[in-house]
Amino acid sequence: MKDQIFTTETFSSLPEQIERCTFTDCQFRGADLQDVKTSGCVFENCDFTGARLNDSTHHTSAFLNCDFQMANLWTVNFSYCKMTGSSFTEAILTGMTIEEGDWSYVNLRLQSLGKQSFKNVRLLEADFYEADLSGAVFTGADLTRAKLMKALLKKTDLREAVVDGINFKDLTLQETKLDWHQAIRVAESHGAKVD
Repeated sequence: MKDQIFTTETFSSLPEQIERCTFTDCQFRGADLQDVKTSGCVFENCDFTGARLNDSTHHTSAFLNCDFQMANLWTVNFSYCKMTGSSFTEAILTGMTIEEGDWSYVNLRLQSLGKQSFKNVRLLEADFYEADLSGAVFTGADLTRAKLMKALLKKTDLREAVVDGINFKDLTLQETKLDWHQAIRVAESHGAKVD
């Protein structure tokens, strides 16, 4: 399927290859989207509740303000995708691969994202409340004002990540990898004066 536009339609499945298509306010609730490959597509305000996207691949596609509640995204691959404002409440994200892209304002609350790579991903104001980020890698990521309250940051690699607006005083760091700039920010948030 190529170069098509859909608005307020309901889908139970999609063709295996989709290129440059636009879906606005569409329903994919419980849809079987396993092994689907999208390229340059836009999904805006779409509902993927309970959908099966496992083993699907998405390249330069945008999922804007989409709902992935209880969706199965096992071993899904997102490369250079824009996921702005999407919510992943109770979604299965095991084995998910993210290659760069913009994940600003996403809801990843309570998610188990241990060892997940977020290298060079834009995560502006992303919500990681109580997420398990053990061993996750954020090298080069933009975590500006990300919500990390009660997140598990054990052995998390934050080196070279932009951490502006994060209050380290409220975080528990356990063997967390920091660069010098971040280490100074942590010390300052605990009241230290660094000259």
